Amino acid sequence: MTADDTDEAALSPEAMLALLTDQRKSMEGQIAAFVPYLVTMWGVVWFVGFSALWLIDGLQPAFGLPLPLAATIFAVLIAGAIGMSAYLGIRSNRGIRTTRAAAFTGTVYGVTWSVGSVAIFVFAMGLQFNGMTGAAVNIFYPTAFVLFAGIMYLIAGAIWQAVPCVVLGAYTVVIAVIAPFLGYPNHYLFLAIAGGGGFIALGVVSFAYLGRLRRRAQGIR
Repeated sequence: MTADDTDEAALSPEAMLALLTDQRKSMEGQIAAFVPYLVTMWGVVWFVGFSALWLIDGLQPAFGLPLPLAATIFAVLIAGAIGMSAYLGIRSNRGIRTTRAAAFTGTVYGVTWSVGSVAIFVFAMGLQFNGMTGAAVNIFYPTAFVLFAGIMYLIAGAIWQAVPCVVLGAYTVVIAVIAPFLGYPNHYLFLAIAGGGGFIALGVVSFAYLGRLRRRAQGIR
């Protein structure tokens, strides 16, 4: 085989298409491998965190978790989950080449999480400044953040055409708008079970689905 034959074989449309297909599948598999971990992690965080908040008054007068302790548990769990999400996100994109437009979209989407969260916090402070107190404050903060998370999942599904994100976002929005009608402190328990429990269940299903895809790729039934 001559050098020209080698060049022609390397540049043949069939070979290039096969290479691009393999690279796309590898990239999708690399990213998808982290999804079950993320979903399960957030499910545990929501379940434990919101359960801790519910225990402040949920079992009174028999038992009550001190407010500072419950708030600390919730804050530490959320901060840890955010950090781990960022770490897994970086790991999932390691070695993947992307376009400038895709990088811009991803960056803006990531920053929007921080901007939106801060905006909700400041907005809540404004409502408190105008007289919102007591149970209304306890209901507003968690439901607002959960609602925001659901909307962000929907946006992610639209941007990256990911149906699971759309389903997850819609589910999160639904539980967010239902929670306030249960009142304080039952809305915390609802978010723990429906939110955290739902995410954990989805994580288990995702692990099973990913394992089935890997076995299928290896020719194992």
